[in-house]
Amino acid sequence: MIADAVHARPEERRALEAVATEQAARFDGLWLDAPEPVLTARVDARRGDASDADARVVRQQRNYRLGEIGWHKISAAGTPEDTHARARHALAHIDRQ
Repeated sequence: MIADAVHARPEERRALEAVATEQAARFDGLWLDAPEPVLTARVDARRGDASDADARVVRQQRNYRLGEIGWHKISAAGTPEDTHARARHALAHIDRQ
């Protein structure tokens, strides 16, 4: 499952984890992040996208109090292929004890 949204509050992240638990599925949370200029450039470049995010929204989100993020943090600053490779690497090296 991929949940493509901010999930800024810890309880939102816990709710996603709970869905996996309820379905007896393994959950490996990946938290993707990039520097503000990268995120701003991406939203500014969108055309015909369903999202209403713009540079103002990016700035607001950077000020969210995220609380503890227990998910694996992945840099999404590069290309989609770079991010995919980082995510695959993180998932391959998760300790499953």
